Amino acid sequence: QRKPGGEMAEVSADAALVAAIVDSGVDMFAFDWDMTITSVHCYNSRVQPEDVPGRWTSDIPDAEDFASVLNAIQAAGRHWCIVTFGQKDVVQAYLQQLGFEEDHCLICSPLGPGERYSQAKAPPKDKNDMLVDVVRLKGLPALDRLGLFDDDGGNVMAA
Repeated sequence: QRKPGGEMAEVSADAALVAAIVDSGVDMFAFDWDMTITSVHCYNSRVQPEDVPGRWTSDIPDAEDFASVLNAIQAAGRHWCIVTFGQKDVVQAYLQQLGFEEDHCLICSPLGPGERYSQAKAPPKDKNDMLVDVVRLKGLPALDRLGLFDDDGGNVMAA
C-alpha cells in the first residue's frame, strides 16, 4: 500500500495473515497434532499432561508462529480445531502453554483422558467422523469449507 506522498505503508504480517484467512473461503481450520504441529509423536512417546511444561518448546518448533496462526484465524472470525488420534488432555496441556485456555479450544479425539488404544479399541481408519462432528458442532454449512492440515496424506485424501 502507498501512503499519500508515495511512501510505502507497512502492512503487519498479522493483518496480512488475517486477510489471507478471510480470502481463503475456509470456515474451519482443522489441525492434526502429532507430527504435524509437534516434532514428536506425543501419543507414541507416552507424553503425559504433566510432562508438557518441561518440553513444549522443544516439541513445537514453531510455537510462536502456530499461536499467531490460531489467533489470526480467530481474528478473521473463523474457527480452528485439533483433530487427533492422541489424547485430548495432552493436546490441551500444550495449547495451554501456547496461551489457549480449555474453553477456547476444540479438540476432537476418540480417546478419553488417559485412555490408550488396545485390542478392544483401535484407532479409526481416518479422521472423517471427527471432521463431521466438528462441522455439526460448530453449525457450519458443509465439509467443503473445512481445511485439514495433517502429516498423514491418507487422512487428507480421505477427507
